[in-house]
Amino acid sequence: MNRVTVIIPTWLRANYLARCLTALERQTRLPEEVIVVGRREDTPAQQVVADFAKRSHLLVRWVEVDKPGHIAPIKRGLEETKGEIVAFLDDDTEPERGWLQALLEPFVDPKVACVGGRVIVPNFHGKVHPDAGRIRWYGKCVGNIGALDAPVPVEVDGVPEGNCAWRVRILRQLDFDPVFDFDDASMYGLDLCLQAKALGYHVIYYSAARVVHHIAPRDPTLNRQDRPRRTFTYSRNYTYLAMKHFRGWRRISFMLWWWLIGEQGSYGVVLSISNLILHGHKTWPILKASFIGKWIGTKIWLKNCRNKGR
Repeated sequence: MNRVTVIIPTWLRANYLARCLTALERQTRLPEEVIVVGRREDTPAQQVVADFAKRSHLLVRWVEVDKPGHIAPIKRGLEETKGEIVAFLDDDTEPERGWLQALLEPFVDPKVACVGGRVIVPNFHGKVHPDAGRIRWYGKCVGNIGALDAPVPVEVDGVPEGNCAWRVRILRQLDFDPVFDFDDASMYGLDLCLQAKALGYHVIYYSAARVVHHIAPRDPTLNRQDRPRRTFTYSRNYTYLAMKHFRGWRRISFMLWWWLIGEQGSYGVVLSISNLILHGHKTWPILKASFIGKWIGTKIWLKNCRNKGR
């Protein structure tokens, strides 16, 4: 049986962290260890971990990270893990009792590198396509994978970063690309999944591995309501990711779709014109963020290509 480590990055959300740890205590399949990764100034979270370590039947420990960004706590936890499988949870999630047991099931196949599960967001009303979590032939990454209800495990291109598990020996082979450690680190998980698939491994989504995502307070600098900023980050990171991973005709089809048509998360020319007609000047900040983000993402990719060629 594989030893399992659960890693929970946290920051200034002690009450949510306590609920997450309590839910882990009730799992039908308990992890061998739980690592909470936080920062020195987060004393309430440290106290929560200390209290759990004293009274819980789980092995829970606190690990500090002193580097900025969203990826640093993930890498720090991975350095500390002693398990063969490592599962990641957001601190504001509450895993259901069968979460870990279901998340581990697909790992019976040695070619499975990563498994992600369902993320239940109360009052979620977004659209969920049957091919959520996959990248279409022309380059569109279909979102809302965490809301997909699939009766059996399905192969995908990416999974929710806050509810997933990895085979440790494979994850340690992959490159945590620093380009994605920007703003809310959008797309870093998809980049890891695509790296694993390029090595011949499978990425699986299994909706039986369910967590409830309680919307907790966030760093005010990462306001989800700041649409121009989120548009810029998504445009920048997805441009870079697609140019990095696509080759030949697929890269060409992506560039044509991405720049000429686009999507609501990042306008291309066609969507820009239609939204200008429908919404007038309100569209300008989103339009500007879309194209600047695409251009910056392209420049970063070109710079990396030149550096690798030296």
